[in-house]
Amino acid sequence: MTRPSGASRGSRRSRAAAMLAAGAFAAAAFAAAAFAAGACASCARRSADAGTGEDDSLVVFSSHPADLARPVVAEFRDRTGIAVRVVHGGTSELLLRLRAAAEAAHEAAQGAAPLPAPLAAAVEAGRCDLMWGGGAETLTANADLFEPYVSVEDASIPEAYKAPDRAWTGFTVLPMVIGYNTRLLDRDAVPRTWEELLEPRFAGAIAYADPAVSASSYTILRTFGYAVTGAGGARDHAEAEALFVRALGGKLLGQSADVFPSVASGEYLVGLFHDEAALQLISAGSDLGIVYPADGTSAVPDGVALARGARKPAEAKAFIDFVLGRDVGLVMATRFLRRSARGDCPPPEGQPPVSSLALVPYDIAESAAAKRATLVRFASYRSSSP
Repeated sequence: MTRPSGASRGSRRSRAAAMLAAGAFAAAAFAAAAFAAGACASCARRSADAGTGEDDSLVVFSSHPADLARPVVAEFRDRTGIAVRVVHGGTSELLLRLRAAAEAAHEAAQGAAPLPAPLAAAVEAGRCDLMWGGGAETLTANADLFEPYVSVEDASIPEAYKAPDRAWTGFTVLPMVIGYNTRLLDRDAVPRTWEELLEPRFAGAIAYADPAVSASSYTILRTFGYAVTGAGGARDHAEAEALFVRALGGKLLGQSADVFPSVASGEYLVGLFHDEAALQLISAGSDLGIVYPADGTSAVPDGVALARGARKPAEAKAFIDFVLGRDVGLVMATRFLRRSARGDCPPPEGQPPVSSLALVPYDIAESAAAKRATLVRFASYRSSSP
């Protein structure tokens, strides 16, 4: 990819600065105004504005929880005056809509006749200016849907958390953990590695969401494969996946958001998801503990990406620059207990930096290329599992 010249980067910085200067203020003030409990009513009003479906709004597809997206979007609107409409959904669902729209638009370009109603509906349903959320390997696997963009915040984000061509840029980093019920498992019984999950005592007692629906669950499935292949006893990823399906006992949850609540309630002994989701429950006093697996975990970023053919590319780039900025990065850690992908933002208080964790050699490009085959194998193993 041809990088923009210093002059064009500078003009873009000037444009973004001009858009944000009127409302710019320190991160602490942002946190207090946008995220304090007293701001909830204001945020709710802003959310209603963001969801009106105005044709002139910037359209953001987001797999982030609404309570995370809402105040960030509201703050962006207040700083820039840009109207935003957020379309929430699972990563896979949103990408399917984007792809259907792209294919329908391509078909429309082949002829002069008006689009049939179903194709026109697909184009409208997939109208999107940017994707905010989704794991790096999932975004990589769908990189043809995105337009490379080098954010003005690019230098603050390590190379490991960005696509080489900047088709996506990391927003937050999500180490995967094993969560466990502190009432049901004594400390000595807590699994400390992925491999321990294969022990008979955990069969059918592992909360895990369908990897065909949840991008995070796909990351976990690949992480498990990297961890138990070789020293862990499995010959390759395929064998590791078969062992994992057997340990699940045929049980899958419909969405990742249900994983740790199901563990905290005692429905499952352990659960697999990223640490931020667990930390939220732990801070609320739930019966949940977490382990960063000693045989290695992954710390794959979720990302933000400019949609190819965006109708409002300038506004979309301004939004991308905003969410990748330090103000939002600090608030992710202090309010939402998420690690920013930025190198200058500390981890949430009391949590280890990623550099201190044992990590598997997770290959984003390899996992992206293997996604279809991996999910087909997983479904096959499930259908033949007793």
